[in-house]
Amino acid sequence: MNTTLDAAELRGSDHFETLILVTRPPYQGRRSEEILEAVMSLALFDRDHAVVFFDQGLGWLADGQAPSNSKNLSKQVSALPLYGSDALFYCASHQNRVLGQAVGRDDIQACSLNQLAHWMRQARYIEVF
Repeated sequence: MNTTLDAAELRGSDHFETLILVTRPPYQGRRSEEILEAVMSLALFDRDHAVVFFDQGLGWLADGQAPSNSKNLSKQVSALPLYGSDALFYCASHQNRVLGQAVGRDDIQACSLNQLAHWMRQARYIEVF
């Protein structure tokens, strides 16, 4: 089970040049694809970044996704580290409200609102989707 990270526990980094906040629920048509394209573009050009699933964006991490008319976004999120996007987080404060359960993924770590605020103060760019 993931635990909420504090600044001292974060893989040696306390800031990211670009912070992407995924606030929208999954399966919003072209918008969902644009979010993934933005993240993959940052990774492709080796830009220092982190992705934080926040509020309704935690829906991207839900177990058992079986969309009928689009690709499974959970699987696409799992592939992000293969493209160089390995700083993936979710806001632990929203977990119970959105998912109602523990996030059963080892590739995405929990972060606190305080940690997120710190990253936002330190980031050069913040993109909110």
